[in-house]
Amino acid sequence: MSMKSAVLALAVCAALAACKKDEAPAPEAPAAAAAATTEAAPAPEVASEATAATAAPAVTTFDINTIAVSDKPLPDWPYVALPAGYHYDNEETAAQSKDLARVPVWTGGQLLWVEGKTFTDRISNDEGKTFSKFEVRKNLQQAIEALGGVRLSERSVEEAAEKANQKELEDFRVEFSQISEAYYAGYDADTYVIRRADKAIWVVTSVKDGRAGVMVAEGPLPEAPAKQ
Repeated sequence: MSMKSAVLALAVCAALAACKKDEAPAPEAPAAAAAATTEAAPAPEVASEATAATAAPAVTTFDINTIAVSDKPLPDWPYVALPAGYHYDNEETAAQSKDLARVPVWTGGQLLWVEGKTFTDRISNDEGKTFSKFEVRKNLQQAIEALGGVRLSERSVEEAAEKANQKELEDFRVEFSQISEAYYAGYDADTYVIRRADKAIWVVTSVKDGRAGVMVAEGPLPEAPAKQ
């Protein structure tokens, strides 16, 4: 190769090298960029389904201070007057009463155990009178509210509370069979409280087609929940 040819070849190589430096880098492929972004982003925190499923239901502690004090005159024990055409199965009130017993009442969020005087009995229709579930329940509600009663719940104890108190509730149902249906989860049952200045009167009613039961429990005012 002549000197002239060698010089020309070197000039061409230098020119090609300069062109490569001026070229912009090729853009990153969209798929690769997306993958890089996905890898860099932190994974969102997701609550464990198992933890949510096993979380215990909240217990709403009953506060007697939310109930107004009633000073309305009380009828003779057991206080709850029945509608015309209906009667308690046992005409002897004393036979259905206990001077001291321990019974449960469902406040709508808490199973509260009450110690005091109690009465339980079934309600039946008089001869010639057709039993009406609507009539009995409505008249019981009116009679209790006329004494200052406040309805706390229209359903029986919740399943979680029933399981947590299974043994005690079983014993209660045997001893107080007249009102036992009000203490099985899923049943209809009305729970009322009449707050007096010195005591609380609890009334539980269970009314079904063709039969009904009542429990009245009178005891000390329950302690109000501690302030947080």
